[in-house]
Amino acid sequence: PDPQNAAAKAAKSEAAAAAPACKLKMGWDPWEPYQYLTPEGQVKGLEIDLVSAMATKAGCDISFVQDNWVNLLDGIRDGSIDMLGGATKTAAREKFAWFSDSYRYESFLLFVRAGETEKYTGKSLKELLDSGFKLGVTEEYLYGDRVNSLHDNDKYSAQFVTVPITEVNYYNLTQDKIDGFLEDPFVAAYTIRRKGLQGQIEALPLEIHSTDVSIMFSKKSVKKATVEAFNAALAKLRKTGQYDGILAKYRRAK
Repeated sequence: PDPQNAAAKAAKSEAAAAAPACKLKMGWDPWEPYQYLTPEGQVKGLEIDLVSAMATKAGCDISFVQDNWVNLLDGIRDGSIDMLGGATKTAAREKFAWFSDSYRYESFLLFVRAGETEKYTGKSLKELLDSGFKLGVTEEYLYGDRVNSLHDNDKYSAQFVTVPITEVNYYNLTQDKIDGFLEDPFVAAYTIRRKGLQGQIEALPLEIHSTDVSIMFSKKSVKKATVEAFNAALAKLRKTGQYDGILAKYRRAK
């Protein structure tokens, strides 16, 4: 036997064993602090850290694809994108996607121009719309049944100003094109600070929607066993305390 050939075969076998069991393309759109691009061109954030930690334990390697949420959903439908984080499970989406166990809690608050909170405080979203309030929302984001029912009502639909990228809402508010917009409080805090909008935008004490979110996997490109591997990985992260450690890092960053 050729010892050199045997050594090469052994090395090749060892490399194959060490290689990830699966390779997945994760779609993302800028949404600090959950997912963002660093000046060095790296994708970072709370969502990225959580999902990457799960992927490592599940034996998967992730590459990242940036696009807007609408296009990424289309990618999940046709299998060109394998997974998306921060997704809400719906019957419509379950037709083309698998969902992991819930791994994060998400909420939306109503943000308005600074100095105008007093005139809006104490009113429901319906009461605000009745007064002519123009509301900024992001295309294909899920804001809950209360917002959906108002949006679908012909009486109010024209008062919803839809944008493809959530950051446009900040511009529209400061330019008086809308009266307020819905946003995750962690995201708003980071974006307001980064854009230097402190003193210009404030949150109302009105939580519009809250829900648990999951990872969404394309049924066209991902096997159910992979989803189960991510669920097992999430359970391990929670048990070892790694999950809480990741969340704590971003609480400190806030």
